[in-house]
Amino acid sequence: MAVEKYADEIRFCASCAKMCRHVCTSGTITKSETATPYGRCLLAYYIVNGVLEPSGEILDVLYQCTTCGLCQANCLLDYDIPGVVEALRAELVEKGLANEDAARLAENAEKEHNPYGEPHSQRFSKLRAAKNENPEVVYFVGCTSAYRNPEIAEAVLNILERAGVGYTVLDDEWCCGSPILRAGYRRQARELMKHNQEMINSLNAKTIVTPCAGCYKTLKQDYPEQGFPLKAEVLHASEFIQKLIDEKKIKFDKKIKKVVTYHDPCHLGRHSEIYDAPRRLLKQIPGVELVEMEFNRENAHCCGSGGGMEATYPEVAEQAGRRRVEEAKETGAKILATCCPFCKKQLLKAGKDEIEVYDVAELIAQCL
Repeated sequence: MAVEKYADEIRFCASCAKMCRHVCTSGTITKSETATPYGRCLLAYYIVNGVLEPSGEILDVLYQCTTCGLCQANCLLDYDIPGVVEALRAELVEKGLANEDAARLAENAEKEHNPYGEPHSQRFSKLRAAKNENPEVVYFVGCTSAYRNPEIAEAVLNILERAGVGYTVLDDEWCCGSPILRAGYRRQARELMKHNQEMINSLNAKTIVTPCAGCYKTLKQDYPEQGFPLKAEVLHASEFIQKLIDEKKIKFDKKIKKVVTYHDPCHLGRHSEIYDAPRRLLKQIPGVELVEMEFNRENAHCCGSGGGMEATYPEVAEQAGRRRVEEAKETGAKILATCCPFCKKQLLKAGKDEIEVYDVAELIAQCL
């Protein structure tokens, strides 16, 4: 998808009143006018029209974007600025220009099928996962749940087993492709997508369930857009768990008597418009009092780890995470809940033990 597709967005964004700069995750942290949606679109406009040649400085600006979509949510014309950034990154990668840290993600994904470069053979070493030849559900665990937050992967697995769901994990699950797709490495991402598509479609399962917001968005939206449609319905774990509760396949036996606030992952919230399912789950946990942060739902601040930011500019990512933790603490909540392993990892790192951080699936599993 060439950046020229976004010609109108680039032209109009570059001449706008620039209100989006006041909500930009990286722009408000770096205090740089260039590192705002307006600044990035202006650079794209100059590059597309041959005024500027791509450079290392331009790469810095492009990779300081989490592609969180908060700018689009606050754009009067609803322009897809994250799409502009991703398309321009991809075009520069094709020309041989790359951010070194983003390039390492792609290299890791090609070699070990995960962006962390962890041994592929150890993907499920921390998970007692079942394999079923005729599953009703494909449980797509995702790289971060497998390698960094196995407690989330285990929580979802426990819920599936408690409900008697006939599930399977893939014999050879690869990264969904999201991290390197956002970073501009589309060829490598498509190789991952093709592999997963073939494995999933060969099983004839009805549903694909994943606890990762990034995997969800990618499997649901990017796979068909990139030419790799999946036969099964893609559901985020929060949606599927609610379905199990509605069907009375699981019930709560324990309480969590604490005040909880919820952080909307960008890929699940703004990019996929799933706001209610996680909140509904939290409200059903006996003893939980759910309170909202000032910035929530489509206006929720990004945790900072999206769009490859955690790998390319970790110091900016951590400041974004720290801001979100402070907003959670202001509510008086004792628990900060979310529905994405990337978000949990970033918020835990930024929280410095000042607030408990859990995935919603973990809280559900604790009460069964």
